[in-house]
Amino acid sequence: MNLNRFIAWLGLFAPFTAAAAESAEFGKVVRPFLQQHCFACHGPEKQKAGIRYDQLTGFQADARNLWTMVHEKIATREMPPEDRSQPTAAERGRILSWIQNEQRAHRAGATRRLNRRELSAALQDVTGLAVDYAYSLPEDGRVAGFDTGVDGLQDTADSVAQMMEIARRAVDGVRFLEPAAGKVLSADLRAAKDPRKTLDDWKNDGVLGKVRGVNQPGAGLLLEPEWLGDRGGLTLQVPPPPNRHGVLRLKLVVSVMKGNFPRLPNPRLWVRIGGTTLAQQEITATLDQSQELVFEAQVDELVVGRDGIEVVLQNVVEVPYAVAGFENEDRSKPEEKIPGGTGLFRPLIDRKQKLAPEQQPFPFIALQRIEVNAHHVAAWPPADWNSAAGEITDTPASARRLLGLWTERAWRRPVKDAELQPFLDLYGKFRGQGAAFDPALRAAFRSVLLSAPFRYLAAPTDADPVVARHAVASRLSFMLTGAPPDAELRRLAAAGRLRETAILDAQTDRLLANPRSVAFVRPFVTQWLVMDQPITLAMDHIQKQDFRFGRHLKGSMQEETIAYVAQLLAGNRPARELIRSDWTMMNDILAIHYGYPALAGGQLRKVTLRPDDPRGGGILGHAGIQSMLCWMGENWVIYRGAWTLRHILNAPPPPPPLDVPELNPADGKNQGKPFRELLQQHQADVRCSVCHKTMDPMGFAFQNFDLSGRWRAVEHERYERSEIDGKIAWLGKGKTRPVDAVGQLPRGEAFRSFAECKELIVGKYTDDFVLGLLKNLLVYATGREADVDARAELRALMKQQSPDGYRLRELVKATIRSRAFLEP
Repeated sequence: MNLNRFIAWLGLFAPFTAAAAESAEFGKVVRPFLQQHCFACHGPEKQKAGIRYDQLTGFQADARNLWTMVHEKIATREMPPEDRSQPTAAERGRILSWIQNEQRAHRAGATRRLNRRELSAALQDVTGLAVDYAYSLPEDGRVAGFDTGVDGLQDTADSVAQMMEIARRAVDGVRFLEPAAGKVLSADLRAAKDPRKTLDDWKNDGVLGKVRGVNQPGAGLLLEPEWLGDRGGLTLQVPPPPNRHGVLRLKLVVSVMKGNFPRLPNPRLWVRIGGTTLAQQEITATLDQSQELVFEAQVDELVVGRDGIEVVLQNVVEVPYAVAGFENEDRSKPEEKIPGGTGLFRPLIDRKQKLAPEQQPFPFIALQRIEVNAHHVAAWPPADWNSAAGEITDTPASARRLLGLWTERAWRRPVKDAELQPFLDLYGKFRGQGAAFDPALRAAFRSVLLSAPFRYLAAPTDADPVVARHAVASRLSFMLTGAPPDAELRRLAAAGRLRETAILDAQTDRLLANPRSVAFVRPFVTQWLVMDQPITLAMDHIQKQDFRFGRHLKGSMQEETIAYVAQLLAGNRPARELIRSDWTMMNDILAIHYGYPALAGGQLRKVTLRPDDPRGGGILGHAGIQSMLCWMGENWVIYRGAWTLRHILNAPPPPPPLDVPELNPADGKNQGKPFRELLQQHQADVRCSVCHKTMDPMGFAFQNFDLSGRWRAVEHERYERSEIDGKIAWLGKGKTRPVDAVGQLPRGEAFRSFAECKELIVGKYTDDFVLGLLKNLLVYATGREADVDARAELRALMKQQSPDGYRLRELVKATIRSRAFLEP
């Protein structure tokens, strides 16, 4: 069967919807309205904001969002502009009713394909394996910035071919009657007399490498601390499976040893397998309360060298620190004479003294146990499922039980006998051709993974009530945990109780309180605020920078915002604290960056800010946010202003005209001029002024933040940028002047500082940013942008939540209770 016929057989493609022909009402009511009031600015001669109405021939499904915008502009009387002729109330009412009726008649699809991170989680759930399958799948398209959009998750022949390969890999990772393949290499290093020799002896099993570390009786093998850029660590070359397919499983038991210096920073364990970094995890466990870590990687995706698959374990310290009684090992060169140099690095010791590990002011990682299996095939079903599969035997009854269990888990709902029968027939066909129990069952399992009920989320309004009930459970679970529903959600769905308000609220609270909710907060916040942009770290001299701590700092700058929103949800805090508060989330490296007293450990925790900290609390003052808006060039006033309008104030500016040159402050004629003067020049171009008159005044609010998101009180006439080996120098030249942070908000409210701007946003724009937040939540949850009815429902929801200050968890619960979520 060729691929296209196979796709059609699986029913993976939605039916094609043709463009709507012009209806009588459109020609009689709508088109004349547009011609009289809209064509002048959005017609054949002029297309403001890149929008054109004269080519519309009726209501088209792919233009739903355009019609929603038209409805919004007309309903709020924003359009036509005040200086143009205005339609009568009856004319407005007719076109508004037409748009609303057409949207109701052409509902957007309520089903969607799982995106790649959801698909990976679903494969992990059904197989019991921990492999990151998303790594092997193509990037998903996006709708309004989110990877959950229906229109962005369309299949192609290539994507289905990749899914077929991923399904094969996933199913090949489980077994039923077959014995475990290959030998599991295991070493209890804590009990070993000579841990290094114990690992060296693995060469008898073909494992080569460099076993680095210090033997520590009763603790195991101590991995010595290293810093970014050092080449070391424990390295093993593991022979791959003969066919180079399958799963490599690495299991470690570790703890941290700080000897006589309990206040040392926590080390991070870097784990690389086959050239892929699987972890950079902070280790906090003690010797007696050790930490077990399990990593699984698809061999097909790994680099296999001449000697095998390289497994590297490194103990990396990623924060500068000092210890009383030890000098600081400053890596600055004396001849550079740069004030401050690279500054704090690590304690300096005399290596010739050969101090015992407990006497060294460095944190060691004790590797207590290691287990490597390059031929891992998991017994299925997993033991912790406590399933009713019974004893597995080579019988049709056993095959039926296993296939039924697999299909129900994969489809996330009960399966009817008629639905299961085609897969049983496929199993029987392979057995009839001489295949053994395990290969024949794997073939049927693969077919289940390629079917629509696995790869697509069903509609909560499905005609089958059983499918509809479980669709609510799946939609809720994938939204709040990024994974299929757990046993409690499946039980409530089966009982038909998930639409009960009290039950739905309780389950939302339960899932948000679960650590798995990070799979909701991280992707939602990252995509809402476009936080996958590069972060810039800069100093006034390259020689002042130490790249050894940059990775941890950049990661922490991004995580601050994610952890902040998670804390708001956990505490059910009012939405205004997104903009203004007296706290933030901070860790060891951020405390250094922000100039706060030292904090122990890389874990972000709630910290009350100093009353004199000009940044204050709220995401607008986060270093990661302000830094990421500087990477594209020197026009950060524009970028920061546009970002704030689009992602905070729910007032996105239109896209810039293609034929307008970008403003370059570094041009000779522009050097030394205040940025406000340059922007005024730019706004003199009528093509630019329509956007810049709102973006630029907004962007000046953030001028106190430098490229690295640090606070500054003065700015220079000009700046010189240099870069080498990833280090960036941003050196101010010429006279200094106070930072110009005077600006205004979109409706004309003036501010003189960042603090005043935040106060105005909270006082005048809370409804705006809450509506924007809810619209983004709805896209993320349902895969569709809010249409006219959904926006009306969101506004009604806001009216209910406003008296209590728009508490964040209540907003999430109200969104989940909405018709837009439950009855799309």
